[in-house]
Amino acid sequence: MKCTKSAVLLLALLVAASTFSCGETAAPVTTDAVTTAAPATETEADKINWESSGLPEKDFEGKEFTILMTNVDNLAHTWHLIAPEELSGDTLNDAMYDRNKKIEDIYNITITGLMSTSVKNDANNAINAGDSTYDAIFTSIYDTYGMTQEGKFYNFYDLPYTDPTAEWWDQSLIRDLTYHDSLYHLTGDISPSTDSRVYTIVFNKDLCSDLGLEMPYQYVLDGSWTIDRFNEYISDVNNDLNGDGQMNYDDRWGFMSQDGASWMMYFAGGGRVVEKDANGDLSIAFNTERNIELATKGLEIAIDESKTLMANQYVTYHSNSWPAATSWFAAGGSLFRSSVLEPIPRDLRSLDVNFGIVPFPKLDENQDQYYTLAEEYSRVFSVPVTADAECSSLILEALSAESVSTVTPAFYDVVLDGKAVRDEESKEMLDIIFANKVFDIGFLGNVANFKTMMLNLEKQDSTNVTSQFASVLSSAEAALEKICENFDSLG
Repeated sequence: MKCTKSAVLLLALLVAASTFSCGETAAPVTTDAVTTAAPATETEADKINWESSGLPEKDFEGKEFTILMTNVDNLAHTWHLIAPEELSGDTLNDAMYDRNKKIEDIYNITITGLMSTSVKNDANNAINAGDSTYDAIFTSIYDTYGMTQEGKFYNFYDLPYTDPTAEWWDQSLIRDLTYHDSLYHLTGDISPSTDSRVYTIVFNKDLCSDLGLEMPYQYVLDGSWTIDRFNEYISDVNNDLNGDGQMNYDDRWGFMSQDGASWMMYFAGGGRVVEKDANGDLSIAFNTERNIELATKGLEIAIDESKTLMANQYVTYHSNSWPAATSWFAAGGSLFRSSVLEPIPRDLRSLDVNFGIVPFPKLDENQDQYYTLAEEYSRVFSVPVTADAECSSLILEALSAESVSTVTPAFYDVVLDGKAVRDEESKEMLDIIFANKVFDIGFLGNVANFKTMMLNLEKQDSTNVTSQFASVLSSAEAALEKICENFDSLG
C-alpha cells in the first residue's frame, strides 16, 4: 500500500477516532530474547504505526541513542528537529516528543539529539577514531554525500531491520539515490525536514486577479503548467510604479527569484545531471538536445529584465533580509516569487497577502509529471559504520513507522492551518510537490559543477548553453566514473 500524505492524514484522523473508543491494544507476545509485537486489533488493522510495522520489541538496557544533527537553534519552527526535549504546545514538537517517548519505552532507550555547528567534521572525527557515540547522523545531503563514497556509513540495504520499500520511507529519494544495491541516505515520515526544503513558486492571488489572469491551479491539474505558460503569465506585468524611468525595487515585476531560477526550472522540467538506466548504471544526462532546450528556456526567463528580478541585490540592499524581499512581494512587488517551502510560514504568516503555491512548471505537456528539486541542504539520515547496526536500524525504522500516524499528520496540521497555505487549492498543489521530489546523484556529487555553471551563465546574461555544456562534458564523465568506482569498491 502506498499512501499520499493527504491520504495518510485522513487515515490517521479516522483511526484516531476509533482508537479512543477501543482502549488499549493487545499486549505483545514475549519470547526470552526478543518480544514480537502482537497483530493489530481489527479496529486498527489499517493503522500505520509501530504496532502494525511487524518490528520486534527488544530491551537495549537504557542505552542513550544519540543522533548527531545540525544546529537548528536559529530556526523559527520545529521542522528540522528530531528529538525535542520537552512538550511545548507546538503541534509538531509535541508529536515528535510523544513519538520518541513511545519508542523509548518500547526499546528501553533514551533518544538524544546532539546539535553541532559542524556535523561533517564531528562525524568524520568520530568515525575515523572508531568512536561509537553517534548512532545516527541527521544533516544535509550536501554535508555527507562525499562521506558516502569513503565507506563512512552503512548501506541501508544491508541493515537488518531497514526496509527501504516501506511506505514510511521517501520513495523518490530511494529511487534517485540508490546505486545498484547501495543506499546511504534515508528520510521519510520520520522527519518533515526534506519536504520543507523543496522549491516552490508562490504567487500573489490579488495581483493575479487585478491583472485579469486566471489562477494557475487548473493548469497544474490539467498538466499544462509549462515554462511557456509561466512565461505568458509573467510577461507584461512589469510596471515602473514610481515613474523614475527605470525598473528597480520600488516597482512591480512578473517574477522575483534568487539567483538560480534557471537550474530550479531545469530540474522541474525533468532535466538531470546524471540519469540511471534499467540496469542501475549511471551516465551523464545534461548534454542532450532536450536538456539544452530546457536549460536555455530557464536562462531566458532568469535573465530577462523585462519580466524577472533576481532579488539577491535587493536582499543585500536591505541588509541581507529575505523577509524584506517577501514583504515587498506581499505588497504587490511581483506576481510570482520562488521560494523553498520553509520560509513561507516564517515570512508570510504575519503579512496581509492572499497568496497561493504552485510547483515549478514542466518543460511541455508531454512531460509525464511535475518534478520538484529538493535542495541540497535537505536533511537526511545516515548510520555511521561505528554504530551498532542492529540498534540503529531498528530504532530508525521504529521511529519512521510510528511517524506515519503521528508526525506526518502534525506536519500537515502546521502546514495547512494557514501558516504555509491559505486555500484548499494550495493543499492539493503541495501533494503534487511532495510526491515527486528530485535527488540527482550528479548534482549532489557536483560532477559538472552544474549549479555554479548555471549561476555563472545567469550573471553573464548568457544563454550559451550548448558550448558551456560541451566544455565540461569530459570532466563530468571522469568525475562520474570516479564516483561509480568509489561506490563499487564499497561492495
